[in-house]
Amino acid sequence: MEKRLASILADVFRLKESEIHPGLKKADVGTWDSLKQMDLVISLEREYGVTLGIADIVRLTSVADIVGVLKGKGVELAD
Repeated sequence: MEKRLASILADVFRLKESEIHPGLKKADVGTWDSLKQMDLVISLEREYGVTLGIADIVRLTSVADIVGVLKGKGVELAD
């Protein structure tokens, strides 16, 4: 898991970085509500210098999907 992304997700959702993995889904995280979704969007946009559209935001429902959206925006993520 890319360290910067794991750090962002842990901070936004109040999890330990060790709990962040590609299979983690919105349904698995009790704190992942609509407000946290917007915190996530803002954090990703700031950290990676991207702009996320509505279609991108709707796709952010798992760590794997977040990685896919970021890669689709040209973000290089270390594995």
